[in-house]
Formats: sequence, structure tokens, C-alpha cells
Amino acid sequence: MFEKDKANHVIYGVIIYGLSYILITPIFCLIAVFITGIAKEVYDSYNGKKFSYADIMATQAGGIIGFLISIIN
Repeated sequence: MFEKDKANHVIYGVIIYGLSYILITPIFCLIAVFITGIAKEVYDSYNGKKFSYADIMATQAGGIIGFLISIIN
């Protein structure tokens, strides 16, 4: 089963993709999602939490879902 934290990362990845899609092309939206996921994990590591590659991947999965939704429409 999917952890709640990972589900939140997927949801935020979709939201970040959707908001950036208003302004930039799909490939740059995916890049924005990736950079945001990394920035969040760097922020967490500086604040005493563990850096999680799985969280980055979950955020990027949300970006990919956003991409798939955008090409379907």
C-alpha cells in the first residue's frame, strides 16, 4: 500500500505540474516538478529530517500523471 506521505507527494506533483502548465511547456513543467521535489528534500534534510529519494520519485510520479492528463486533453 502507498504511504500517506508518498500520496501527498504525488498530489503535490500533479498540482505543481498543473500550475506551471499555465505558463510553460510540458517538458519544463516536468523539470519544475523535479526541481521542487529535490528542493523539498534538501529543505527537510537541513531541518533534521531524512533526505528521501522515494519522496522525490513520488513527486515526479505526480508530475508524470499531470503530463499524461495534459496530453489527453
